[in-house]
Amino acid sequence: MTRTSPPQVAFSSGELDPLLHRRFDYQRFQTGLAKCQGFLPLAQGGVTRAPGTIWRGRTRNDARCVLVPFTFAANDSCILEFTPLRMRVWRYGALVMSGGSPYELVTPYDETSLSTLAWVQSADVLYMVDGIQPMQRLARLALNNWTIGNHALNSGPFRTQNLNKGLTLQAAAPTGTSVALTASSAFFTANHVGMLIKLEPTDQSTIELWAPDKADMVVGDLRRYGGNIYRLASGNDSGLTAPIHDEGIVRTETDTSWEFVSDSVGVVRVLSVSSPTSALVNVIKTVPRACVDSPTYRWSEGAWSRVYGYPAAIEIYEQRLAGAATPSEPRTVWFSAVGDFSDFDPGTEDDDAFAYTVAGGTSVNRIINLARGAAGLHILALGEEYSTRAETRSSVIGPKNAVFGLDSAVGSSPAKPIAPGGDPMFISRDRKRLLEIVYALDQDRPVARVLSRTAQHIGAAGFEQIVWQAAPEPTAWLRLSTGDLVAMVYDRDEEVLGWAPIPVAGGYVDAMGVYPAAGGGSDILMLAIVREIDGVTVRSIEELAVSYGVLTGAQEIYEACHLYAAAVFASMTPAATFAVPHLAGITVFAWTEQGEFGPIEVPAGGSITLPVAVTNAIIGLFDDSHYIETLDVQAAAGDGNTMGRRKRLHSGMGVGLHRTAQGFVEVVERDFAQPERISARQTLVPRQVASVLTEAYTGVATATAPTGHAKELAVRIRPQGGAPLTVTAIVPIVQEAGS
Repeated sequence: MTRTSPPQVAFSSGELDPLLHRRFDYQRFQTGLAKCQGFLPLAQGGVTRAPGTIWRGRTRNDARCVLVPFTFAANDSCILEFTPLRMRVWRYGALVMSGGSPYELVTPYDETSLSTLAWVQSADVLYMVDGIQPMQRLARLALNNWTIGNHALNSGPFRTQNLNKGLTLQAAAPTGTSVALTASSAFFTANHVGMLIKLEPTDQSTIELWAPDKADMVVGDLRRYGGNIYRLASGNDSGLTAPIHDEGIVRTETDTSWEFVSDSVGVVRVLSVSSPTSALVNVIKTVPRACVDSPTYRWSEGAWSRVYGYPAAIEIYEQRLAGAATPSEPRTVWFSAVGDFSDFDPGTEDDDAFAYTVAGGTSVNRIINLARGAAGLHILALGEEYSTRAETRSSVIGPKNAVFGLDSAVGSSPAKPIAPGGDPMFISRDRKRLLEIVYALDQDRPVARVLSRTAQHIGAAGFEQIVWQAAPEPTAWLRLSTGDLVAMVYDRDEEVLGWAPIPVAGGYVDAMGVYPAAGGGSDILMLAIVREIDGVTVRSIEELAVSYGVLTGAQEIYEACHLYAAAVFASMTPAATFAVPHLAGITVFAWTEQGEFGPIEVPAGGSITLPVAVTNAIIGLFDDSHYIETLDVQAAAGDGNTMGRRKRLHSGMGVGLHRTAQGFVEVVERDFAQPERISARQTLVPRQVASVLTEAYTGVATATAPTGHAKELAVRIRPQGGAPLTVTAIVPIVQEAGS
């Protein structure tokens, strides 16, 4: 029988899928855990207690919400809380106020719209779509002064031109704010109200072509040149120089000037419909005279309207606003002109607007999301993923050089993707996988690779949302359909990929958003958490505490928050009584510079009194389901692998700790088809008891954790109350005992 001490000095792979628990040959087996619940794997190799949450307030009327980050500068960030038909602003943990009350903005988004809301930010403006109503433009004028309204689109986008020569339209005047538009047969419906319509003449021969040195003209005469129509503004002849301008009045000769009237395209917006053949319109762009003098079949309806629907996906790429996925054209992406998010009039110049319809490879299914990446704009559809870019990297994407290519055939869920390093991450159509689109050198194209394979059991309930926290550690936070919170610590350069479920003390997560902290040193994860507080269901706004500083020594240990829905108190004057009305009726713990106190039942009034006065206190909920557990401890044997053989642990197990106040260690014994056996808990820092946890220890603790014989043995470590706990190594002493 061989006695060995197999070290595990890294836990950066976090919790591994049960199907990998016997993969002794797998690289991540060496750095993985059987359970990593409520702990975060670290890029350096250790594993630490996940931060708790700080209670900030509740959503408006405890309603379901969407949390939208809005960042204007390093020291100017906030989270916008959208509840049905209202928006409020949270800035660095507090609601923005107006006149003594929380500032509110009326919005058009009801509960149905919020479930499909998509957005993109440009400077101090958010462009928002929901696939149900017109694109909205939300603008910040001040922290307590925002405006929202339909994004003004006066030049498209438009559908394909009408080809039915028997159905014509005719305007009553070339300009005006209430002009009659007549159809040759039934055409207009109530849903046309608000729609743009483009009119082009079929015959402009009624207007004479401009010719040089044409005499006997009078002011007001019309001439055509280069597709434009001009009116003689002064003079009595045409002159020798043709007019080529596209606005205003320009003098072409000493005594001759021409006024630009229109080009060959007019645009109107429908104001009202009086019958199937008659409507009133507002002329946005002058209607060509030929479309007034005679009807034309060359007209095009607006692509975004109540008739054909509105886009459900939005992104900004290379100074173009892109919208996609209307109900009538679910595979089309429309790009604005460069630098003008209101101009969707298609053209052929490099900076003109254009549209592209993505062809389906095996099926025609709708676009779900757009995501800007380092190598192009990614188009995520229900059944496959595409990307588009310019033919050459030195040019901007445009109507003549856009290249579209298939990246994968996975299919995307509606969850908004992220692209923290320029490579989009998205949740799969079945919601059970998280994928990243990366460039594959061997294939010379982007491909999708699965990031959740090593912990696919965590995604079995279905991922609903993903957000990215770049600092203090690069972490993707995911919300499951059950409301459970999941962390994926990811650093591709360091080959770190670790998963961990994070229970939040009896609540479940309803929404998430990330925004930079004041100063920009770290990112703050804001959560909307549903809790039962004294029999009442509430939706709390809570922020993940930034507790990573405990690892580096930047914080005192009493500043570390590992409690949930916590209130934080700091004062120069010691106090023993603290008000926590949001936790009235439930049991809490207090973490202070004098140690830990609790459990304490908060009375109806919401105030608790500690046994001693303190200057710093964190009071909140303790989640006792957090723990880590190693994979089966590997025992050495002279003749090879010991799987299936009995073994035991001896006293003297070493546990590496970093700035740890307290924790407990247990050993789990398992035999096939038998109930597991768990040893008695032992404290990792035996000199400290709950009321005097005032010092953090770094070093190697020794646990006397002998066991009986079992086929499988695992080490389990649990936290105590609000005490910091970081594990850097576990070195058991194990002996193989044969079959």
